[in-house]
Amino acid sequence: MTASPNISLLQLRAFLAVSRYGSFTRAAEVLHRTQPAITQQIRSLEESLGLKLFDRTTRHLRLTEAAADLVPVLSAMLKQLDDVVDATQDLRHKRRGTVRLGCLPSVAALYLPGRVAEFRRHYPGVSFVVSDGLGDQVVGMVKRGEVDFGITDVQQPAHDLRIRPLLRETIQILYLDGHPIAQAPCIDVDELSRHDLILTAPGSTVRRIVDTAFAAQGRVAIATCQASYNTTAIGMVQAGLGVALLPASGFDLDQDKRLRTRAIEAPGFDRELCMIQLKDRCMPPSTQAFLAMLEAETGLQSLRDAVPAWSATLPG
Repeated sequence: MTASPNISLLQLRAFLAVSRYGSFTRAAEVLHRTQPAITQQIRSLEESLGLKLFDRTTRHLRLTEAAADLVPVLSAMLKQLDDVVDATQDLRHKRRGTVRLGCLPSVAALYLPGRVAEFRRHYPGVSFVVSDGLGDQVVGMVKRGEVDFGITDVQQPAHDLRIRPLLRETIQILYLDGHPIAQAPCIDVDELSRHDLILTAPGSTVRRIVDTAFAAQGRVAIATCQASYNTTAIGMVQAGLGVALLPASGFDLDQDKRLRTRAIEAPGFDRELCMIQLKDRCMPPSTQAFLAMLEAETGLQSLRDAVPAWSATLPG
């Protein structure tokens, strides 16, 4: 098997420059090299290929027939290479790229839109693919590599995940004005067990928290109605089907003046949302920049917290 010739990019660029300008001197000027250096590159390329590339006289420099056949092929090859290099630089400097993330529906609806808009104001070439799902589903997306990172709560630390806290928020009850629970002196697990409960679906972060808090008091949370999304649970409350246990950011009392809310006076009814990613996953530059922006925020109390001014915290 014949060994491949040892050819460098410098040699190829020198050859194409000389073929284009018909002059070693002019090629040297364009490539910011010396004329002897260009001459040496051409000589080395001819030796590596075993071909004569130029017919030289005292007055003319002309491509050989074999060299003329090489010009379009090498030009196209170097053009493709330059395009690839340019594309990687665009990714490096966030001029383009895609941020892929998985998150809870409430995060997708309340927390992300303003932050994505602010990020794209600085990096308009970066696009976002947001996949929302229940807590366990988000963890699965991250572990399967379907997304770069996720925003969810994590029941137990996993050795293969990097976990960074984002914010902590409480679970509250949502009910219609006039519901008997409004008269309860204390909202604890015993009191909640006396009413029809509207709970989120198993596998959701809120359901896991409610089930765990009830179990800690020796009780079982029984759902009269069950919903996968906060909006569905709110609709059930509005229909008078019971009281819902939802995160504080999961509802807006201004949307229906009949809605009321109270805090739960029992331990365990709160959740910590985290940013999670695989420890061994290398993040694209645009994703790294977006994560850094989110990490720079402090003092968040709810997913509804306003977007701060990030001009000073966005990476360059």
